[in-house]
Amino acid sequence: MSKVWVIAKRELKSYFVSPVAYVVVGLFLLISGYFFSVIVATSKMADARSIIMNMSFTFMLMSPLITMRLISEEKKLGTIEFLFTSPIKVSEIVMGKYLAAMILFLAMVVITLQYPLYLIIFGKPDLGPIITSMLGFLLLGATYLAVGLFASSLSENQLISAIVGMVFLILLYVIGWAGDTIGGGTGNFISSLSLMNNQENLVKGVFDAGNIFYYLAMIFFFLFITVRRLEWKRW
Repeated sequence: MSKVWVIAKRELKSYFVSPVAYVVVGLFLLISGYFFSVIVATSKMADARSIIMNMSFTFMLMSPLITMRLISEEKKLGTIEFLFTSPIKVSEIVMGKYLAAMILFLAMVVITLQYPLYLIIFGKPDLGPIITSMLGFLLLGATYLAVGLFASSLSENQLISAIVGMVFLILLYVIGWAGDTIGGGTGNFISSLSLMNNQENLVKGVFDAGNIFYYLAMIFFFLFITVRRLEWKRW
């Protein structure tokens, strides 16, 4: 665990040395704040669902910017070889980088807690949907970052990594549409893979263990194939 934390601290320092973290966090807060203001101003009954759905879509487009450099830059600079020859397991490298991205994401989530807080202070919302919506946003964001980290392992070009990560996420977000078109058992299975479909129950206030398992499984799967990808390149 100490080696994972060493990698994480190194990545966090890199985030704030460059303007990337400031730009991504600033844009996310600006856009999510705009959506919150518009929803509150135009809706007599502002709810957590519409706010969280907008935040989720916004972060989907921005998360590849957080992960694009994590492995791509190591490849481009040749420092990945140094990591491979150090007494650190590939899994620890991947987990350390993922932890750094998660810490940055959690900092963003803490700031956005002001939105549901405003609803609680100035309205009488149902707390159930707010709690499950925030849980869904956390799991969704964690999944975005795992997918983006895998995309970063595919190329040494950061821009390509960001584009590939965004394409993966968009496909996973809208794959449910294909499932609805196909129908039947196959269509239901395809729909079950959708990031958007698995979020719907949570934003409605329904705590479904199947949805939680889906996100945890997706995170594990993409971190696992990232480790396997790097181990293959290592040898």
